[in-house]
Amino acid sequence: MVCSRSSRLPLRIVAAAVIQLFAVSAYAADEAKRIEELEKKLAASMELIEKLSARVNQLEAGRPPAPASATAAAPAPAPASASAEQAARIDRLEQSVLSMSESTAKTHDLGIPLHGFADVGYAHSSLPVDGRKGGFTLGNLDLYMTPQISDRVRALVELVFEYGPQDVGVSTDLERLQFGYTFSDSFTLWAGRYHTPYGYWNAAFHHGQQIQTSATRPRFIDFEDRGGILPAHGVGLLGSGSVRSGGGRLLYDAYVANGDRIIDNTLDLNAAADDNGNKLVGGNIRYAFGGNLDGLMLGLHAFSQKVSAYDTSGIATSTTQVNMFGGLAVYDTDRWEIISEYYRFRDKDLSGGTGTHGSWAGFVQAGYHVGPWTPYARWEKTALDQSDNYFAAQDSGRSYLGGVLGLRYNLDANSAIKLELNQFREELASGPQRSHGGRVQFAVRF
Repeated sequence: MVCSRSSRLPLRIVAAAVIQLFAVSAYAADEAKRIEELEKKLAASMELIEKLSARVNQLEAGRPPAPASATAAAPAPAPASASAEQAARIDRLEQSVLSMSESTAKTHDLGIPLHGFADVGYAHSSLPVDGRKGGFTLGNLDLYMTPQISDRVRALVELVFEYGPQDVGVSTDLERLQFGYTFSDSFTLWAGRYHTPYGYWNAAFHHGQQIQTSATRPRFIDFEDRGGILPAHGVGLLGSGSVRSGGGRLLYDAYVANGDRIIDNTLDLNAAADDNGNKLVGGNIRYAFGGNLDGLMLGLHAFSQKVSAYDTSGIATSTTQVNMFGGLAVYDTDRWEIISEYYRFRDKDLSGGTGTHGSWAGFVQAGYHVGPWTPYARWEKTALDQSDNYFAAQDSGRSYLGGVLGLRYNLDANSAIKLELNQFREELASGPQRSHGGRVQFAVRF
């Protein structure tokens, strides 16, 4: 009797392979929606496998048994053409199941789902930047990898190639390198370099421009080397997860990382080691509603660290205890995308004896999806105390008020063109300085 090869392929092995095939997506901004989508894909794949296996067994059962002995009466043989066709169909069905298993096994063994992001465009500003007002621009080439090392060990690598502000050549930044161990569905511990999970924007949108609606980030939460005044990256430990609560989901992050320093008037994350031994410690807790409030998320966030500023000779000129706390509100549906974040600072001067200084910053961005079109607008403002050494030591640590109007058009699911206009008023020691500009961006992912 011919033995079915499907009996050597237990459903539990195929199921495990399918789970790996639909491993964690790098694009998910909402953990609850991501898990729901994975569950749907897994259920569909399991149903397909069960149908294939049932069909193989059904066809296999239809084959005539072999004679018990040479002298036994043989049953009437099936027509040769029908028998050959049936055998071919069985082979094709078995091959389909085996191909699915082998394909997912290869993906798991390699463990390197590779994604890419890139953008080009044109930018203009009424105020010269490095002596230039604008022109055609090359953005980032972002290589984004999410290897699945094993059932519990995960990884995330983001490598960015970009031109610096002086255009001296292409620079390479290892923006993220983190390894995680999943203890349960509700807790994963990460180690390495990650995006600091304050607010919503910084953790939801990475360096690939295609995934965010707008062509630019709010100025004060931009990346450190582009004028951001907050620690956009951290090197240390990050614990994150979510649990179902009521009709929604409670999401959380807690982290400890090397404290920042200020060098060359720019915030630096101390990737190699901590300059003063004081750590950046913080957390973020959010609640994503379900039911009639599906799409709404509210949260609180905070961090604390000791930051020293250094002159060109490497001598510390000031040290500040930076304390931030604030909140966030996000409403994301098929039609609306509204993101708002608030940051409050109570910074204590540890070197000059000037006491405690209060500052704040915030933004609101709203977009409305109409087919492939998304018009959007953003308001952003900072009120930063210039007697606070933390802000005074940074080139971009000044108060400003600004607004952005933009229009995004999705060419398809992987590419978009964005048109954005902006206007800002920055508070300088000599008085307010106004500027305006525009940007066209073509962003893709692959």
